[in-house]
Amino acid sequence: MREKIENMTMDEFFKLCNRLVVEMGFKIRNSVYRDDTVVFDAYMPVPGKSLHYVVIFLKRPKVTREDVLDLIDLETVEIRWMLITTGVFEGVDDLRGREDLTFMDWNDFERLIVEFGLEEELTRKERGKEAREGRYLPSAGELASLLQWARDFLENGTYDKALEYVENALRIKPTTEGKKLKARILAALGRTEEAISILTSILEDNVKDDEAWLILGQILEEEGDLQEAGEAYSQCVRFNSRNLACWINRGNVMLSMEKYSEALLCYEKALEIRRDMPALWNNRGVALKYMGKYDEAMRSYNAALKIDKNFAEAYLNKAYLYFDLKRYEEARNAVMEYLKLRRDSRGLILLARIYMRRSMRKDARETLQEVLEIEPGNQEAIELLDKLEGRTREVKEYGRIKSMLSEELSTLESTQKTALVEDRDLGSLFENVKREIEKGNISNACEGIMRILDGIHGRELKNLNDALHLNTKRLLEIAGMEVPENMDELTPKELEILGEEAVRRVMLIEEKTTRGQSVPEGFAHLLFEESRWKELKGMEDKYAHNALGLSYLRARKYELAEEHFKRAWMLDRGFREAELNLAYAYYKRGDIRRAMALLKHLGYEEYLKKWEK
Repeated sequence: MREKIENMTMDEFFKLCNRLVVEMGFKIRNSVYRDDTVVFDAYMPVPGKSLHYVVIFLKRPKVTREDVLDLIDLETVEIRWMLITTGVFEGVDDLRGREDLTFMDWNDFERLIVEFGLEEELTRKERGKEAREGRYLPSAGELASLLQWARDFLENGTYDKALEYVENALRIKPTTEGKKLKARILAALGRTEEAISILTSILEDNVKDDEAWLILGQILEEEGDLQEAGEAYSQCVRFNSRNLACWINRGNVMLSMEKYSEALLCYEKALEIRRDMPALWNNRGVALKYMGKYDEAMRSYNAALKIDKNFAEAYLNKAYLYFDLKRYEEARNAVMEYLKLRRDSRGLILLARIYMRRSMRKDARETLQEVLEIEPGNQEAIELLDKLEGRTREVKEYGRIKSMLSEELSTLESTQKTALVEDRDLGSLFENVKREIEKGNISNACEGIMRILDGIHGRELKNLNDALHLNTKRLLEIAGMEVPENMDELTPKELEILGEEAVRRVMLIEEKTTRGQSVPEGFAHLLFEESRWKELKGMEDKYAHNALGLSYLRARKYELAEEHFKRAWMLDRGFREAELNLAYAYYKRGDIRRAMALLKHLGYEEYLKKWEK
């Protein structure tokens, strides 16, 4: 056995130690290994409290007193140290009598491995190879070990490692338990589409799997899809009315959706299953408060505190309720209890509001300043402090106007770049306006912005006029008509008349072609460029529908844009441009999941990052 352990890689040794610590009854908070040392930050749950342990494994033949003192901190209180080596300890006799130190040498290590039935861990590498080659059927214990490690890594936030272990387990046997665990891990990694796909396949095989419905609901809730999450939780309790987590989660979703009666019903169902959860009583109180049942809400908060006198949220919710009832002294007492347990901005802001209602200006000011020390950008605290300090509306409006002018100037700079309007005079105007804003010369800044607007508008008109000349020329060429020598002198109205004549001639040419033949791509795009939507709407052509979709996209009418992109794609299933535009319409509507699925199908996943920028 010793030879096998000595020949282990540190990764294999770490896995063995991890399994041993779990089997010994510890709960692992964190773990790390380096060189020949593995360290676990763990705790041992015992009735009434938890004992904090640091368990250290040393893969070396000899551990001296100096080695031990380098590893542990004897001055740290309330931590117990357990040192286990594959060799022996030397010179530590004076330390063995300490209650906070436990030493285990090779004989103890070997005994623990045998006692907890971990001999199979020593041959896991060979057995895993045989299992993959089909020459050996792994034991249920090995499968359970892999799944347990995956759960531990998931709990510790080491998601990549958790995924590695669960996939190893699924290669041994694709159990439903393993698939659900993989879905949880993928969701933690942000790979929600894959997680939902796994859960969907599980539910297709067994629609009554309440745990799968629970996990699906949790993922959808995390994604912000509260309606679908609530439905998933409903299915969960439909198939298992004793699933406590589903009742609680559905209640929380209903609370977020402001469906307070439904939330209350869910919490009542959960309380039929278990009545010793302070968070459950607290949330029930919140639902009752929003329903206007203040006395019942207060009793619910008190029930939470009767179970756990240190449950901070219940104190804060009691304080909010007293504040709404204008019982400020009782509100202050409740919020002070909250702040003893959790000194954060929520409690402090409520305390400041109570002080302000009671005209205790100094106390309110000090409390708000404490909030800004914790969160320097807390807008609510800043506004309350402004009100307390009597800062005038004019001063605040002055700052707001300066901010608005700066934003407008930034927008104009973006417009200039987008419209490709290059002008040295405009550049100087931008710099002048920035200086006026900084100096606080609001009227001069406004005048400068108007001049910039006039400048950009004038240049945009010139660009549009040039584009109209170019488009008319293209239409004339398509229609086979002669281009007038004095075309540059024609007015926009004259150019429009000339263009309409060219279009009529093109239409006559098209009518002579076979009925049902598609209109050329270039013609649809010319109509799009000229904003001739009525003519485009009369064309049953993929390019026309794509162009109409783009026009609605510009107008932010995303549902109409979606309809036309879909129609374009239906006319030609290989029309990738329409599919990409459809993905963008989904993105603008906020349907990120559909947009990502379509981009993945097209092979353009990188577009999502570009759009987000």
